[in-house]
Amino acid sequence: MVNRILKDIMHLLIDEKGFFLEEFASTEEDFSFYLYTPIRNGVLAVIFSSLGREEDNLLAFRSHAKIHNIPAYVVNIVFTQGHGVLPKAPQAQYSEVYVNGEGEFFGHDDVTRSVLAKPLPKPRPRAALKDMALTLGILAMNVAVYVYTALKSQSLTIDLLVLLTTGAKINELILRGQYWRLLTSAFLHADFLHLLFNMYALVVLGRFVETALGKGRFLGVYLFSALTGGIMSFLFTPNVSVGASGAIFGLLGAIFMMALFGENKTVRSLLPRVLAVMGLNLLLGMSSSGIDNFGHVGGLLGGIFLTGIFLLLAKIRRRGEEEPPQL
Repeated sequence: MVNRILKDIMHLLIDEKGFFLEEFASTEEDFSFYLYTPIRNGVLAVIFSSLGREEDNLLAFRSHAKIHNIPAYVVNIVFTQGHGVLPKAPQAQYSEVYVNGEGEFFGHDDVTRSVLAKPLPKPRPRAALKDMALTLGILAMNVAVYVYTALKSQSLTIDLLVLLTTGAKINELILRGQYWRLLTSAFLHADFLHLLFNMYALVVLGRFVETALGKGRFLGVYLFSALTGGIMSFLFTPNVSVGASGAIFGLLGAIFMMALFGENKTVRSLLPRVLAVMGLNLLLGMSSSGIDNFGHVGGLLGGIFLTGIFLLLAKIRRRGEEEPPQL
């Protein structure tokens, strides 16, 4: 019966709620693992114990968490096997819930009730689209501009004169006061493949950043990175330049900062992959004369800088706040 109940709990937490599984030196051989999920100030860890051994098992887990520097709120699921339970004094950063031989839970508090609650239904596609509404809006704007310039050029490869008249980055015109070209160039593309690659990257990175930072900050990062990419390109290369790559590198910089300094351990696990993607794309840019690598670097630095400001402000707001763990 314990195995069946344990299997049901693990299915709920791992398969439906996305908890992770890790081992620790439990005082009980059958329960030498815990489940965890990132929360604001560390992790919420779920351990399992037999009645009468829950205190020893909690100490064993606390020791594991201290050694590995894991700030944890612990939920201890105690199997009673039909025995009675005596009331206990509450402990900080700790909740206990009991389950009998029939699989019935009792002794819940708000935390354990939240942990063991069935997840809400998965969002409908319409809700998922709403979560990335700005990403799709920017994509639509880029596509619309490309269609317009393609029609003007009567070709999928955009005529240079069309790019010049619709806002490409041209240093001589910027020096004459057309500073808007530093930003408008990010919404122009040289050909269909240029647009396709950039829009694919926008969807992949944009929906992540829009969800993680919120719509306003996402839009701020995108536009600021497009601008800093245009400025860097203006300062260091005389070539005509178009494309959303600088803004997209800014989104990559945003993810880099969230992985490096954010409090979500799941996002932190993305850091090696983010570094690999950044390094590979910068290397490809350096090896090709047709790629505006200075625009890429400028966008990347813009995304890193502005996201760093957002993370710092969020940390200042949270300082001194103590909130119950939320899934």
